[in-house]
Amino acid sequence: MLDSALPAPHRPARTELLVRWGGAAIGAVAAWTVSQGAGLGLGVLHALPVFAVCATAGVLAADALTPGPGGAVRRAGLAPRRVRDVLPTRFAVLLGAEAAVLVALLAVAALTASPDDMGRAGRTLGVACGSLTQSRGPWPGLFYGAPVLVALAFGTAACGYALRRITGRPVPGGDAAAVAADAGRRRERARAVTAAWGLLVAAPLAGTALFASGALRSLSCVGPVVHTAGLLLLPVAVVAAGTALWSLFTVLAPPAAFRSRS
Repeated sequence: MLDSALPAPHRPARTELLVRWGGAAIGAVAAWTVSQGAGLGLGVLHALPVFAVCATAGVLAADALTPGPGGAVRRAGLAPRRVRDVLPTRFAVLLGAEAAVLVALLAVAALTASPDDMGRAGRTLGVACGSLTQSRGPWPGLFYGAPVLVALAFGTAACGYALRRITGRPVPGGDAAAVAADAGRRRERARAVTAAWGLLVAAPLAGTALFASGALRSLSCVGPVVHTAGLLLLPVAVVAAGTALWSLFTVLAPPAAFRSRS
């Protein structure tokens, strides 16, 4: 259906949908290209931030290109506009908790990692049990953890800028309905940016927890505490994988105004 055939309130939503999906499509192509350039799993680690940043750029472009409701622009107001006012609170809290778990897990893994058989530091977990030495991998030491942390820092800065840009955009004047519609659009775009950041957090956490769990459970000369730790990481990986899928769905979901079209 052409945009001209849509009711007027839904034409901006169609534009936003196309621009947002365009950013995600560019990100998918760029991520696939980047993933082919490095081996040993590093390509995937590099591809995740590329996709997330492109998806965030698509949301920002939609925010810049989609016209807001008509009417005079209020240049000042008594109510402060804060990022936390437009964030999806429960989703943001979940992602914050997962980010803390990811950083803690990578820190522990970095402190316990060993070089692999090719001398590459931080790729395996080695333990000595008397005269027996066991080495298991892949292990999320600095070989894998450093790119994840760099990507998380860069992606957090990009998503933080996007949230400030969305929050700080001038508020249109007019009646209460126009102001409420503008607030809804801000929350929708903030949710998409938060979800893009969620991909940077949840997807690496799922992989890190899964590989760490496998390495810990495969050690035969350690006590039950280590095996229990490996088992506890499995539900962490499952929750993180579910969060990553939900984040991807949220990034690609049509705006509310478009979904409500009859």
